[in-house]
Amino acid sequence: MRILMLNHNIARRGGTFYRAYHAGRYLARRGHTVTLLTISAKRRQGFDREISEGVEIIHTPDLLNGIGRTGWDPWDTFNRVIYLHGRQWDIIHAWDCRPAVILPALYARTQSRQSGGRLVIDWCDWWGRGGTQAERPGKVAKMLYGPLETFFEEAFRIQADGTTVASAALRDRAIRLGVTAGPLMILPGGSDTETIQILDKDTAREKLGISTDSMVIGYMGAITLKETRLLIESIEEARKHIPKLILFAVGTTVAGSALSFSDVADIATRPWIRETGRIAFSEVGRHLSACDLFVLPLIKNISNTARWPSKINDYLAVGRPVVATRVGDIQTYFQQHAIGLTTDDNALALSRGIISLVQQPALANHLGHHARQLAEKELNWTTLISQLESFYEQVYA
Repeated sequence: MRILMLNHNIARRGGTFYRAYHAGRYLARRGHTVTLLTISAKRRQGFDREISEGVEIIHTPDLLNGIGRTGWDPWDTFNRVIYLHGRQWDIIHAWDCRPAVILPALYARTQSRQSGGRLVIDWCDWWGRGGTQAERPGKVAKMLYGPLETFFEEAFRIQADGTTVASAALRDRAIRLGVTAGPLMILPGGSDTETIQILDKDTAREKLGISTDSMVIGYMGAITLKETRLLIESIEEARKHIPKLILFAVGTTVAGSALSFSDVADIATRPWIRETGRIAFSEVGRHLSACDLFVLPLIKNISNTARWPSKINDYLAVGRPVVATRVGDIQTYFQQHAIGLTTDDNALALSRGIISLVQQPALANHLGHHARQLAEKELNWTTLISQLESFYEQVYA
């Protein structure tokens, strides 16, 4: 199949880019032709092209900056339409519905009528109607862009020939909006067990300059302001009982804020926090292998109930147990697989979960083994993309 994917993130920044890219590279392995349009980090005009693991990545020009460079630019939208003019596709997969994604996707389907092109729309975040945008700072700004975000999030769903969603909550919301005509598939995040291998913990720590005597609690990726406070408070509480605990923040950023994680976490006064800054995906396995266990401090709200926290796939792949709050679809995996512990979404409960695993190393090792098995089997990208390929065939037929 000739597969077009459109994404609203800057290339290699943002979870939805990796959701699309990983799907694309595994589809390319299965013999499909995959082109991914994503936003250039710096380009204001013209396109950059690269081939990465069989995926043709087109970096599109964008005039906006910061949060604006996330799929809202009319210039980017226009350039994508021009790029797609006259091209034919069998499957057009729009990874969410911001203007620079959905409008060129609809145009591409029109261009692909001759080949019977079909439009699949993905939904992996609950942005409007009390979702992610409501959790971010800036009350006046949210009053302005909130309705616009909700409109683009909802208005085009019924035009899809097929729908992929990251969670049961988004599936139910799509159905309430009238998405019943085409096939619908729940597509959670996948684990890359080839790039992320289980490495010796002491060797990883030696290379990163982390003491082998420490108990290292890992966190990776974006986090909200509220969840930063929950994370810090839970580690501080756990350190009252286990003073050698340290927090290893791997590529951690504060979502929707201009502040850095080090500023929000006040690392200057907390020497037990170690921060890496942004790292390449190829380095993720080595950094995560330095950890004894991972923490996933999600606060129970609409956005977290609906989304799939993709960082958990990397946690599982490195073969370490996870302490997570009971939110969203991931609860089911903790219930069905011995991969860690779940707690209420408060610092005391989360700290008790951390302490429990630190004090039971045999149990932690057992849970880590099962975590890797889940990453290698049910949640492996190979397994999920086999299902997605069958879904595409159903949509195309």
